Amino acid sequence: MKKTMVLAVCLVLSWIGNAEARRPRVKTNAAASIATHPLEPLTADEHAAAYAIVRAHFAATSGLPHDALLFPFIALHEPAKAFVRGWTGGDFPRNATVHVLHPSSNRLWIVTVDLRAQRVTDIELAPAGTQAAVTAEEYVIADELVHDYAPWQDAMRERGVDPADVYVDVWAPGDQELPASVIASLPHGTNTRLLRALAFLRGGSVDDYDADAPQNPYDRPIEGVVVTIDMNARRVVHMTNSVVRRVSTESGNAPTRRTGLKPIRLVQPNGSGFAVDGRLVKWQNWQFYVVLHPREGLVLYDVRYDDHGRIRPIAYRLSLSEIYVPYGVADENWSWRTAFDVGEYNLGNFAQTLEPYRDVPENTYFFDGVFGSDTGPSDDNPTGTFEMPHTVGMYERDNGILWTRTDPSNAERDTRGRRDLVVTWNAWIGNYIYGFDWVFGEDGTIGVNVALTGTTLNRGAGDEDEVTAPVVAVDENGTRVSAPNHQHFFSFRLDLDVDGTNNSVAESSVQHIVTPGFKNAFGPVEVELMQEGYRDADPFAARQWEVRSTSATNRTGSHTAYAIETNGALAVPMSSYDYAPLLRAAFASHAFWATRFHDGEHYAAGNFPNQGAAGEGLVAFTSPAEPLSGDVVVWPTIGFTHVPRPEDYPVMPTESIGFELVPHGFFDQNPALDAQELPTPRSVRRR
Repeated sequence: MKKTMVLAVCLVLSWIGNAEARRPRVKTNAAASIATHPLEPLTADEHAAAYAIVRAHFAATSGLPHDALLFPFIALHEPAKAFVRGWTGGDFPRNATVHVLHPSSNRLWIVTVDLRAQRVTDIELAPAGTQAAVTAEEYVIADELVHDYAPWQDAMRERGVDPADVYVDVWAPGDQELPASVIASLPHGTNTRLLRALAFLRGGSVDDYDADAPQNPYDRPIEGVVVTIDMNARRVVHMTNSVVRRVSTESGNAPTRRTGLKPIRLVQPNGSGFAVDGRLVKWQNWQFYVVLHPREGLVLYDVRYDDHGRIRPIAYRLSLSEIYVPYGVADENWSWRTAFDVGEYNLGNFAQTLEPYRDVPENTYFFDGVFGSDTGPSDDNPTGTFEMPHTVGMYERDNGILWTRTDPSNAERDTRGRRDLVVTWNAWIGNYIYGFDWVFGEDGTIGVNVALTGTTLNRGAGDEDEVTAPVVAVDENGTRVSAPNHQHFFSFRLDLDVDGTNNSVAESSVQHIVTPGFKNAFGPVEVELMQEGYRDADPFAARQWEVRSTSATNRTGSHTAYAIETNGALAVPMSSYDYAPLLRAAFASHAFWATRFHDGEHYAAGNFPNQGAAGEGLVAFTSPAEPLSGDVVVWPTIGFTHVPRPEDYPVMPTESIGFELVPHGFFDQNPALDAQELPTPRSVRRR
């Protein structure tokens, strides 16, 4: 079998292969792809138009390259918030943002296209060294370059591995500097667009590789070899070849499955309780718009609550902003591994097709997505897009008790079961799978849950690896595998509009209150945050933050508010404070940030964290600090410190962390008092 054919088969299974190739190709129904709301995502036809307009502009403009262009990012250029908030129907702008990368000259342009006027309205050449997210085509090219590199082939054979059996895992390069002699040889020096590649034993030979069989190469790490590639010149420029360790033979696959489980049916015989009109969802007084974004994944727009006929705004835009994952191994082959999964890779592009009975229950309603490819239209893909079917799921679930009381005079109960609406998606990003649930409650709460599963990023273990990389497995040959200690930080961007855009932010910490004659008094001490900036968590003080309306009050006279409760899902960075990746991920050092709203400030680590500089994102947004009043945005960060255990191998059980948005004086009383009481099925009534 020819090598190129083998790569094509292997990359279908791999997130670092062609992300586009693993998507089912479905012809878009153009008749059903007309936007009816200013925030609806680009249709397939709009993607095609944007590509054509950009290519024509570059072809007609002196000084711009005319071919070999890549498009790492294309999405709706969102209208100004003020326009959307004031829009009551009629025409609205349709603009696209397109990143245009010319690899050989190492230049990146940010282009705005007016799709109504069919022209480029703005084009900005990014500063030298600005690097867009990694593209699907680059994964394929990097894989080929590594496999063709003779010193790498020798390093594989030195470890008893056939190079053809190796799975190459491609990463953004992180912050570890190359030797000065290597940098001097690069045409673009320290601004060069780089990738790094790791090696894992795929399993089986190339000729008998079965694309339909599950493979888990991350359980068979090939330790000590890291290849660095110049993606401008398309060549390998550096390789480490340090420790030589045996490679595990562990399959990483599930054994024969146990039996005994009986089916559980989750059906709604009379249909669901929500209504969907395009991307507008209405359920139990809630309403909001659902969009899958190529970078952020699920974005919820214009979240409102029908409070007895008053449609009250709560949030304009809710989304994941960035993920930062540092590894804790003191080794040159590991110290650079600090993934920024949202900004370096465009996490939304890796949304998985959700499957009933696995990812979601059978009563799930699905939303599809349409994303652009990084190569644009071609003969076999005229729109340059790929459809992402069933990538966002929405379902109702029963979830215990909503509220209950018992009458002390006659022991009669009044109880309501809790019904939630879950909007979910998950992303396959290398060895990890992240799941994200946004959970709407009848009591006015919005819960956010992050699920972490997949395979730990393992290494071949030596005797010195017990502390920073605990040994988690030993195969039948005595070969040891360790899983390094690491952390996950998730920054969320919450553009809350609590009863409108006139808001403030306050911090509440519960403390003992010194009261003469009493020793039991305690209560919240509140501080209004007057300027943009960050705050740290204090779980011992039940610290929380509130976004409050400065114009609306409840019947007690208090300002209406929503609180952000992090529920103990906290972590602090364990690296040195001056660790270069942490300086780029400054958001991870603090549990909460607050900023004034400005259009376009969406990403906690900046627009281009791939090979980015410190001081971007939230640091830049808050420097200098503006007064924190009016239209505000809050950025909670939750974290998980993972010290692996043998039970995390070969595939880790799901870990979950999260936070909640909780009404705090937003309502005059419990908004779920009128929740529907469902009849008890006859089959389970007490006899």
